Amino acid sequence: MSQPPEPIVPGQGWGVLHLLLKVDHAAVPSLPPGAGKEFCATLERWQDELQIHVFSVLGHKADVMLMALSEDLTRLRAFQTAMQSTAAAPAITLDWSYLSLTEGSEYTDTPERYRDEMAAKGVEGEELDRRVEQFAERMATYTESKLHPQMPEWEIGCFYPMSHRREGADNWYALDYEERKRLMGEHGRSGRAYTGRVIQLVSASTGLDDWEYGVSLFAHDIADVKDIVYTLRYDEASVRYAEFGRFIIGLRRSPADLVAEIGLVPSG
Repeated sequence: MSQPPEPIVPGQGWGVLHLLLKVDHAAVPSLPPGAGKEFCATLERWQDELQIHVFSVLGHKADVMLMALSEDLTRLRAFQTAMQSTAAAPAITLDWSYLSLTEGSEYTDTPERYRDEMAAKGVEGEELDRRVEQFAERMATYTESKLHPQMPEWEIGCFYPMSHRREGADNWYALDYEERKRLMGEHGRSGRAYTGRVIQLVSASTGLDDWEYGVSLFAHDIADVKDIVYTLRYDEASVRYAEFGRFIIGLRRSPADLVAEIGLVPSG
C-alpha cells in the first residue's frame, strides 16, 4: 500500500482554496442510490479535518462554493479529490477554482518606526517603552489574524479576485512605498466603517492564479456586501489602481441542506 503524500507547507501563511461546483440536473436521476448522502457525508467528514465554509450559490456562475483553508497544500488537494470522487461525480463538476495564500500586510508599521514616530511627538522614557510594547502586541495579534484566520459562520459569503492596475500613469507598481501605504491606509479606514457587519480576508495569489488577490467577504446581510464594495470603489486605490474579476455570492448551508437545495438527491 502506498504511503500518503508528505505535507507541503508554505513558509508563511495558509493555503486558501475556493472550489466552484456545478450540478448537471439531467444526470441526477441516473445517480446510484445514496449518491447525495455520500456527497453530504464526505463534506461533513472534511469539515472535521479542515476549515471549510459551504455556500449555495445564487445565479448561473456555480451551484456550490466551497472555501477551504489549511496549512498543508497536500490536504487541500486531497479535499479537492474527495469532492470530485463521490458517487455523485457524474452530476457535479468542478467548474472553476481559485488558489491563494493568507499573508500579513506590508503596510503595517514596525515597532521601530512606531518608536520613532512617538519619539518625534515628544514621548520618551518608560512611557515610550510602554507604548511601543503595546503597539508590538497589537501588531502581532493583527498579523496572526491575517496569517491564520478563523472565518466566522455568517450567512452570506462573497468571493472575487482582483489585481492592481499597471497601465501608463495608473501603474500601482510604479508608486513608491509611502504613496502606496497612504492609499492603502485610506482604503483600510473605509473598510473599518463596516466593522461588525462585514469581515474580509484578502489572500495573495500573484504567481498562483490568474489574479493577484482573492477577496472573501462574510456578512449577515447581503446589502452590506453591496454597500462596502460600492464605498471602497471611491477610494483612490480602487478608482485608479484596481481591476476586478467576477463576483460569486453564496448562502451558507450545512452539507445536508446544501444537497437538498441544489437538487443533488439520491434516485432511490
